[in-house]
Amino acid sequence: MGIQKKTLKVGLMVMSAFLSVSSAQAQFSPDSDAPIRGAADSAVSEPGLTIFSGQVDVRQGDVRILSDTMRVYSSSANTTEAFDDVSKIEAIGNFYYLTPDQEVRGQQGVYERATDSFTVTGDVILLQGEDNVVTGDTLIYNLTSGEARVVGSCKGRRCGRKGRVSILIRNTGANQG
Repeated sequence: MGIQKKTLKVGLMVMSAFLSVSSAQAQFSPDSDAPIRGAADSAVSEPGLTIFSGQVDVRQGDVRILSDTMRVYSSSANTTEAFDDVSKIEAIGNFYYLTPDQEVRGQQGVYERATDSFTVTGDVILLQGEDNVVTGDTLIYNLTSGEARVVGSCKGRRCGRKGRVSILIRNTGANQG
């Protein structure tokens, strides 16, 4: 169990870069100097809210976020700067968070600046490398404490695999003597 927790925590630390927000601008990548680029079929902006719709694809450095819709909430009155002073980001529908080392999938990903937490819901799959897989119904990650929790919707042996958290860690032989 200790190895599983450690591997899960290491994998989720990489994911924490998804929406690490500085005081002025969202950072999707550890390379905070890289520009944020986005594409969508449409964008609607008003003070405090920008909504991107239709095959949303946002990138910063080598980090990529995909979803059907993305709502970016901010306290900025300037409608042209969607990622300034972000308070909350909701990536809804076919959510993907992709880095060179891992992939997170779910139906929705939400970042809350007030709690400095990130939550992915709906058939969550976390792939790290080619061999390590964690699945569950919800992934909750606190960026401040580094604590990650994956939960299922069913508890106990009677559930079988459905609705329970599942972890697969393959030993690739790198640590064998």
